[in-house]
Amino acid sequence: MFLCAATTKVNAQCGPPAASNCQAVPASNMFISGNTNLDFIFDSFSKYSSGITISGATQLRLTVLPNNASCKWKLRVYIDNNPSAPTPVNEWETLTNYGGTGNIPQIDLMEVRIYNGCNTPINSGIYQNFTPLNGSYIDIINDIVLNPAGSCVTNVNGAGSYLTNYKEYSFTIDYRLQPGLLYKAGAYQLTLRFCLVEDV
Repeated sequence: MFLCAATTKVNAQCGPPAASNCQAVPASNMFISGNTNLDFIFDSFSKYSSGITISGATQLRLTVLPNNASCKWKLRVYIDNNPSAPTPVNEWETLTNYGGTGNIPQIDLMEVRIYNGCNTPINSGIYQNFTPLNGSYIDIINDIVLNPAGSCVTNVNGAGSYLTNYKEYSFTIDYRLQPGLLYKAGAYQLTLRFCLVEDV
């Protein structure tokens, strides 16, 4: 029996955003809760074939305070495979290998599903894969139009808070891996980085 352990680390960092229409951190902020290190352990053939899903593993809660009426933001999740390891740009970072046959998992094996009470994410409730390239991202909220809080529509991106509009400014993230029997047994790692930035 082969063992494949895949670890996903979840962070909420992407550098300080420009703040002109929206207030900067710490007035505006993203709170992340849940387990920030997720382990997918494939130790049976049924897990390899049917996959592993970790539901509700990450919760994001946003507070975006305005400097003026043009405050608008976007939310993305980036994938990082630690290419300085060195790791090829399309593969998971290899921590250790247990076997000699099979392939190294590709970045697009990671699936995420993001949703909330108002279905504000662009692809709310739908599993999505990353492009198999380090640094690729999935847009969660991104619209050229300002959609104010309280409208409960896709891409709500105006000033607001989970404290007053919980269903729009809170997000739940599920993770899924369905590897099949193609991959070399080992331990592999990826980091997901959630980024909230002002959209100007």
